[in-house]
Amino acid sequence: MRKKNKKVFIIPLTIIAIVLIIVGIFVVTNNKKYEYKLLEISDEQIQYYKLQQNGKYGVIDKEGNLIIEAKYNSVDIPNPTMPIFIVSDDGKNFIALDSNGSKKYEQYDNVEAISINLIASNVPYEKSVLKYKQDGLYGIIDLEGNKITENIYDSITNIDYKEGNLKVEKNGKFGVINIKGTTIIEPEYDTIISDGYYDEEEKYENAGFVLRIKTDDGYRFGYANRKGKIILETLYNEISRITELEGKDVYLIVSNNGRYGLIKNGKEIIKSEYTDINFDKNNNLLIVKKDKTYGAINIEGDNIIPIDYDNIIVGGKHIEAQKGEEIIIFDAEGKKLDTDIISYNKVNDNYAIIINKDNKYNIVDSNNNKKLRETYTYIEHLEDNYFIVTKNGETGIIDSDGKIIVELKYSAMQKIDKTNVIQAIDITTNRTDIIDENMNIHEGLENAYISKRDEYIKLYSENDVRYYDLTGKEKTYKQLYPNNQIYAVKNNGKWGLANSSGDIIVPCEFDMVTEQNVNVAGVKKDGKWQIVNLDGKLTSNKQYTISWLDVMFLNSYYKTNSQAGIIVYSGE
Repeated sequence: MRKKNKKVFIIPLTIIAIVLIIVGIFVVTNNKKYEYKLLEISDEQIQYYKLQQNGKYGVIDKEGNLIIEAKYNSVDIPNPTMPIFIVSDDGKNFIALDSNGSKKYEQYDNVEAISINLIASNVPYEKSVLKYKQDGLYGIIDLEGNKITENIYDSITNIDYKEGNLKVEKNGKFGVINIKGTTIIEPEYDTIISDGYYDEEEKYENAGFVLRIKTDDGYRFGYANRKGKIILETLYNEISRITELEGKDVYLIVSNNGRYGLIKNGKEIIKSEYTDINFDKNNNLLIVKKDKTYGAINIEGDNIIPIDYDNIIVGGKHIEAQKGEEIIIFDAEGKKLDTDIISYNKVNDNYAIIINKDNKYNIVDSNNNKKLRETYTYIEHLEDNYFIVTKNGETGIIDSDGKIIVELKYSAMQKIDKTNVIQAIDITTNRTDIIDENMNIHEGLENAYISKRDEYIKLYSENDVRYYDLTGKEKTYKQLYPNNQIYAVKNNGKWGLANSSGDIIVPCEFDMVTEQNVNVAGVKKDGKWQIVNLDGKLTSNKQYTISWLDVMFLNSYYKTNSQAGIIVYSGE
């Protein structure tokens, strides 16, 4: 009998290639729906400021020119690089105005800025979209007035810690869209919040969402990733993300019926059988409690310290486990250590700060050799081989060999944000000194405050001011801003103003002055401020009583304390 020939189908390579291209296009197109660019606006880019006068609000530009008269109960400037101003008289009805005071987006019943909360920003709004209202329902538009979504939502608000994402409401249920209008999560939940994840490079972009519904048995929580994919159904009593763990993996501490466990990327790592779980970011460990006893589990789910102790205290790379009168020290891998060191904090490849059972601090090298002959009540790593130390209530700086670099005479020391410059307070005189990155002390001012700007550090008091670059080296304001036309000068304890050639144009007879801002400066005498122009002449006889010290004038207005991060000027 002859065997039947089997038919063999050969798919041409060109067809395979076409299919792969189509799939690739779909993936790229689909991913683009989730991609958006958040605008970042520096202080130098701001073109418009909020103005407050007599309890009403308007707008001025960066030159101090009046753009919108201060006659509204509220003014929002969603993108201060653009002339778009959202004003309202009653807090319910909003309109948008341009720099001429003309209405914008008149095709819509109502247009509002969308506030962002709990994110440090000099512009606390969504900067590229607005929400509009039409026929009682909301949608979003871009700043040109183009529709991004139809008006299909009952409400639109921001999501805390999730700029670029918006919480939308339909029929009493909430979902999420992004500023491109892409639906991330369908409106099916009682509420939605961000999980709070943050990293320096992508900020809050990779944060996911904690979802909540209400059931007959109370609230139940679930979880969705940043693209809205449901990782956990709404079955849990509590859900919180371990935000200290960076990377693509999502670790969630979950609770069921009062018992806690750990889930990684949707997979259970630790069963929900513990009465409490706390994450230790120093060692990537979970300190767990089961009924009345404690232990430690790593994030892979391995029990490294038996759940058999009355208490566990983490001290850097050392873990102190207490049981009755007994104290056992473990390392981060769960190995018992024969040591009296209860805390071991590695600060770089060469050194670690240790604390013994008597709460005395010391420094050890990479071979665990103690570096200091005397101990301190506090040690904090500063940089390289420099350390801030405290003894007998006095603070200074030493190197890793114990050599005193800055005398222990200060009550407090603190590194200024994003610099290697230190502010040090002498409690006997209440003087704030500046210590530069080379550990040189610059005698400062009494009863002073620190303000860090993008390019310099300002140390100021009621009647004096000093400037430093970001290395801590003292500078004159003229060195910082050589193109200014006038500068503050001090003589015999009194202040005046000089032109760029050094000629005095305002006599040194004032208690304080400000530096030039655009086309004016301020002068103070007997607690009253006035404004002078670049020729040193008073612009008017108007006087201002200002209670704060960091004063700045712009045309005929003065800068007030900011409102939720927004710079506000006043003319009152």
